[in-house]
Amino acid sequence: MAETVEPQSRQLVERPFGKCIDAKRIGGVADQGSRLMLFLRDRRMLSAQLEKGCSPREFYQGFYMEPSEDGLLCVNRDRLMSRSGAKCKVARLHQMVLETVE
Repeated sequence: MAETVEPQSRQLVERPFGKCIDAKRIGGVADQGSRLMLFLRDRRMLSAQLEKGCSPREFYQGFYMEPSEDGLLCVNRDRLMSRSGAKCKVARLHQMVLETVE
């Protein structure tokens, strides 16, 4: 008798991430509601929560930042600048991970 295997669903969940990321690793960006999604060149995805009063929608066309000496984008240190003129710091970074839901 063959065993029936139920398909498992998967969902994206936020997991803790460090305070900094090498800015050269960021390959793309998208706004996702209250978060800014950072797509890394190694196929990982991070969610960035911006400081209070900043909207991720301001960064839908991407962003630039003044390079720091260490080349890192760090929480509560570096400012992202949108093409429309908004300037915001990243308040938190989380890695987005696919997890199986039973």
